[in-house]
Amino acid sequence: MPVDQAPPKHHLKALIRRSVQEGRTLLNEDESKKLLKDYGIPVNRSHIVANIDDALTAAREIGYPIVLKIVSPDITHKSDVGGVVTGISTEDDLRKEYDKLIERVKEKSPQAVVSGVSVQKMFERIDYELILGAKKDREFGTVILFGMGGVGVEIFRDFSIGLPPLNQILARRLMEETAVYRMLQGYRGRPPADIRQLEQIIVAFSNLIVDFPEIEEMDINPLAISGGTIAALDARTVIDKDSLESAAPYPHLVITPYPTRYVMPWKLMDGTEVLLRPIRPEDEPLEKEMLSTLSEDSLRGRFFQVVRKITHEMLVRYSNIDYDREMAIVAELKEGGKKKIIGTGRIIIDTDFKMGEFAVLVHDDYQRKGLGYKLVDLMIGIAHEKGLAKVYGIVLSDNKRMLRICKELGFNVSHMPDGLSKVELVLK
Repeated sequence: MPVDQAPPKHHLKALIRRSVQEGRTLLNEDESKKLLKDYGIPVNRSHIVANIDDALTAAREIGYPIVLKIVSPDITHKSDVGGVVTGISTEDDLRKEYDKLIERVKEKSPQAVVSGVSVQKMFERIDYELILGAKKDREFGTVILFGMGGVGVEIFRDFSIGLPPLNQILARRLMEETAVYRMLQGYRGRPPADIRQLEQIIVAFSNLIVDFPEIEEMDINPLAISGGTIAALDARTVIDKDSLESAAPYPHLVITPYPTRYVMPWKLMDGTEVLLRPIRPEDEPLEKEMLSTLSEDSLRGRFFQVVRKITHEMLVRYSNIDYDREMAIVAELKEGGKKKIIGTGRIIIDTDFKMGEFAVLVHDDYQRKGLGYKLVDLMIGIAHEKGLAKVYGIVLSDNKRMLRICKELGFNVSHMPDGLSKVELVLK
């Protein structure tokens, strides 16, 4: 999946602010689906109408059969007040059911303000009904839920919980922890679901939740699968108006999301284009390939010894990091249509958040092309952004190239025992 997923979101934040200014903390279904659609989550076609004539026009455009749903900021569960009518196949049925719907809702919920009626395309045969939701927890921040949806969600209680941000692997794990996942492989003549598309939808939903601390609760129920087509048939969003005042970028998360702000294109001195970006857990194979093809001198310069075996445990430590306390920027290029990592810069922040230790490694085939200089400069910038007072590193005294780069960038160099040198740069 793409490294940088940046859907248009600022108009959605404006929508949320307007709803709060209007005294609403519950977005209607159409507004909720607007959020989903802009994040690439498929939704069924719908129109909100104010009268039967508009409903007839919408139905002709969408095509029968259709579903009618009441739209009200005061009604959370529409089915509980008779606010949903399915299986409308003709204009005569629509005329009859439209008025009955309004009357039924007013009788069961007389205090509710009715904003209109949603006319939606109906899925005629649903193979699977899922639920995908999120809710703020006092201890763990916002959590994401996946499981069996529809009316059985509260009966079977088949669901799993994950912490955003989710990537493709974590999305698959979230599904695998439920009983409904086994059903999705296909049963009793029903075709198997497109698991890859479900992964994409869950990751997109996670990206939405990460980008919107304003969301107190959100659920898609059902996320329906019919003949291989997946769509959110209903959606609900509750706004946390207190979060609008927060200055922190991710006050609702306990795990810092992938820092896309550090993704940037760059060129080596010979004109070769590379992508500089934060490392990801999925980079383990690329990291292993780079480390396994380094010369002994490059290995000794980075690890102070020749590493004979690159273990899975080492690679996990390097590629699966807490972006709040550590940052690693990799230089990636494409060669023959294949991605490869040719260098890394890393800074590990001390426990007191006052200093950070950096290290840089450039593959032998790409040295003397300005990449080491660029990576050290990036580490200085990240340290400054995180408010550190000092950045330092330990370098072999015979690593003349790295010491020269550090001196050019303003570091003070002091020699230590055992052939080591310490480079330090005061930031404040």
